[in-house]
Amino acid sequence: MPAPKRSRKVVPMKSRGGLTGRDGAVDFALRTAAAQRVEANPEDHIYRVIELVGTSEESIEDAIASAIGRANSTLRNLRWFEVVRTSGHITDGEVKHYQVTMKVGFTMEDA
Repeated sequence: MPAPKRSRKVVPMKSRGGLTGRDGAVDFALRTAAAQRVEANPEDHIYRVIELVGTSEESIEDAIASAIGRANSTLRNLRWFEVVRTSGHITDGEVKHYQVTMKVGFTMEDA
């Protein structure tokens, strides 16, 4: 008999409040800059956006982390992500695989 898979409790995200932005991405960038006492550069708010699909047999969070980790190894200046779609595969009535499609934003370096 295979060992039971661990489960993670899903906790809803709290409202970020404050300034509006792309699902809080701009808010986060502004708050991070303020927390570091660095003036936010308006040019830093121009992003290149790509789409990634992360997969995992463990959880949605692991699928996100694997996609971001892989992107971070080949791209610089990753700033935010937005989950666009979650899906998975079911075998014998159990979830066997998680798949997360996300948009990832990053700032480009000067030419």
